[in-house]
Order: sequence, then structure tokens, then C-alpha cells
Amino acid sequence: MSTIYHLFPRNCLTECYMDDTKLYMSFRPHASGNTVATMSEDLVSLRNWCFDNGLLLNPHKTKLIIYGSRQMVEKIPELRLSLLGKALEPSETVKDLGVTFDKNLTFNEHIIKTVSSCMSALGQINRVKHAFRKDVLTTIINSLVFSKLYYCSTVRANTTQTNIQKLQGIQNFAARIVCNIRKYDHVSPALKNLKWIPVKSQLKRRCYGF
Repeated sequence: MSTIYHLFPRNCLTECYMDDTKLYMSFRPHASGNTVATMSEDLVSLRNWCFDNGLLLNPHKTKLIIYGSRQMVEKIPELRLSLLGKALEPSETVKDLGVTFDKNLTFNEHIIKTVSSCMSALGQINRVKHAFRKDVLTTIINSLVFSKLYYCSTVRANTTQTNIQKLQGIQNFAARIVCNIRKYDHVSPALKNLKWIPVKSQLKRRCYGF
């Protein structure tokens, strides 16, 4: 029988979703040595609890990432942990529930992937747009494109203006498809006609409620 000592890590904050568990710890660059020791202790506790309860850990799907500003991260000496004999070295990005997080929380990588996926879907929709009414096209785009565009948007609402402009490009392309306007025609009348809120405002609205 497992003891209550094994139930939860003693030093780290934890978050769990289904079979996914995350351990968090905040530290200053000069305290990285103590951080390695305390996190290692919690990893051992987690490993022992899983063993006691017949659960498997996959060290190859376990990632380590250090979040912070560029200046702060650069001050941190080499930091490594291990799990079941596998070295865990800091990653540049990690994917969590469909969102790609980078170590500086710029969300640049996530935006690149989102734009690529949405533009690919819009390209396919554009080729067959003649077969659908305007309202049907809008429904298709809401389902296949905007669902990706705004997925977990509250997490990345404070991304850069450059990234927001990239996301706005998705909405603009979608408006051209629905309203059947050419590439170099002004898109503003189409957006107004569709009553689509600009991406920047939509992100604020979803994040802050205004």
C-alpha cells in the first residue's frame, strides 16, 4: 500500500489533466543548484508512487523547459534533471494541450504553426467556394479555421503586434473567400459587411471580457 508521503510532490506545484502531470517551481538564477535537488526529490517521489500503484512513466515524453525573459534565462547555468535514467535537458519549446510554449513565452512558434494550418485550410476552402452559399462558407470557416485561430487565445493574448498581424491575415483571407473579393481589393468593407471583430479586439474581448 502506498503511503500518503508519495501522493504528491512536496516542493513543486502540480497540475494534472488526464494522464498528463506537470511540475512547476519558481527560482532565481543563482538558486538553480537547489532547484535541481528539490525537483529531483519530487521526481523520485512521483516515480515511486507510480511504481507502487502499477503505473508507467514515459521518460521519452517528459520535457523540461525554463521560462523567463531572454536576459534572465541566459544567466541560468546548465541545468539538467533525469527520470528513469534519461537526462532531461532544457527544451526551446514544449507542446501542452495543443499550444506550443517557448521558453520566453513569445508564442512565436505557436503563431507560425497556427497561421500555416489555417492558411492551408483556407486554401482548400477557396478552391471549392463556388459550391457553397455565403452562410455555409461562413459556417465552414468558423468550424475549420477560426476554431484554430482562437483556440486557447486567452493564453497568448499578450503576444506581439507582429504576431497579431499574422493572425489578422487569416481573418482577411477568410473574408475575401466569403465575400468573393480579389486579392488586391480592400478587405475592410468585407470585414464590416460580415461584422467580424478585428483579431486584436477579439483577443482582448476573449481575455478581458471587453
